[in-house]
Amino acid sequence: MSNAALRMLLWFLGQSVAVGSRWMPSVRSQITRTLTFELSAGDRVARHWAFNGSLRRATTRSGSAPAADCRLHFASSSQALAALNSPRAVDKIILGLQHGTVELQGSAFVLLWFYGLTRKFVKLGREDGPRHRIPDAYTAHDPDACGAETVLIEPAVVGLDPAWTAAWQARSTLPLVRACTGEYMGEP
Repeated sequence: MSNAALRMLLWFLGQSVAVGSRWMPSVRSQITRTLTFELSAGDRVARHWAFNGSLRRATTRSGSAPAADCRLHFASSSQALAALNSPRAVDKIILGLQHGTVELQGSAFVLLWFYGLTRKFVKLGREDGPRHRIPDAYTAHDPDACGAETVLIEPAVVGLDPAWTAAWQARSTLPLVRACTGEYMGEP
C-alpha cells in the first residue's frame, strides 16, 4: 500500500517539476545546472529527475537513473512518505541519515535545492511571515519620518586617532594589519 502511495506522490512531484520547468519562471530560474537527482525507497520504488541547465528544463522518469549526481534512498516506502509529507521533512531526512535508515549519495546542497523546488508545488509547513500581527507602529505611515534621520553618516577615517590608545594596542596584536602597512613584525 505504501509503495503505491509513494509512487503516486513521486509521479505527482515529477510531473509538477517537469511542467513547471516549462511554464513557471520561478522554477526555470532555479534550474541552472545539468544534473540528475534520484529518490528511491526500499528496492521497489524509484524516480529520477534530469535537469538541463542550458535549456532550464526538467524531465522525469520512473526507475533508477544510470548515473545520478545526487541520490536519496530511504529504507522503506512508509519512511519516505512520512518524511516527504511532513512539514519538517529536512529534519526527518537528517534524523534518518544519523540513524542509517536514509542514505545520501552526492551533495546535500542539491538535496536541499530539490526540496525547495518541490515546495513550490506542495506547500507543507508553516507559511512564510510572522506568526503574530505586526504592531501598528510598523504598519501605519508616519509622514514625519523619512528614514534618513536614523542613519548616521560619518566621514571616512584613513587612520586611527592617536588618542585612542586601546585601539592602537589592539591593532598591535594583529600581524596581518601590521604586515600590510610595512611595520616591523619582530623576529620570527
